[in-house]
Amino acid sequence: MTGLLKVGIIAFVLFLIFPIVSISGQSSIHDVIKTKNSERFVVDYDASNAYRRQPLVYDLSKPIPTNWQLTIQNNLTYSNLENPKTVIKIQEPAPSEKFIELAMFGDKTGKFWAAINTNESGYIRVYEREKDGWSRDQPIFVAHANNQGLTITNGKRIIIDKLSVNDFVVGSVSIYGKDELTDPDNSNRGTISFDIIFGNPAESPLYYVPLITMIAIGSIVLVLIIRKKRD
Repeated sequence: MTGLLKVGIIAFVLFLIFPIVSISGQSSIHDVIKTKNSERFVVDYDASNAYRRQPLVYDLSKPIPTNWQLTIQNNLTYSNLENPKTVIKIQEPAPSEKFIELAMFGDKTGKFWAAINTNESGYIRVYEREKDGWSRDQPIFVAHANNQGLTITNGKRIIIDKLSVNDFVVGSVSIYGKDELTDPDNSNRGTISFDIIFGNPAESPLYYVPLITMIAIGSIVLVLIIRKKRD
């Protein structure tokens, strides 16, 4: 009887512990909203403090092929370190090793890079800037479409335009910041929000609105700069 009592107590303790662990493990992801042609989620700052081999991973409800646009709004407060960063990987479903990688460093430098990894070419950084490489003024956009390839903006302007990647199916998004497990935390508060719109652009008139808005704002700024130089 004593043995059964011990087993019962252990089972009860495990029942209490594992749900708590499971809930805690998912606490970094919240405000998940899913519709027929879109999916939205928000991650807390601790995702930026994850180790590269143990990133926070968000699996989309279903793989999203060909026509999609991802909006990323980084509202993190970075730690007072030399190079605090957040790395975001947009990944194809396994076993594919194809991914799109974005790295956003803290406000001290604003360093930014965009990279592509494919089975054919391996890992290639297609854009890198050591200073003022990205901005919080506008969201970062990553888009792929039929016959258009891959387009990326950095919150200021288009940095990758119609790059051919032989199609890209979005399966998940992962976030981390630490290269080594013992590295200090990169961020201490804030969130990153992700909004992905997908499907046939003809069926969704809002599909290209964010990207068109970004291009329009950039054109206006360019015109103002030219006029100022002439004056």
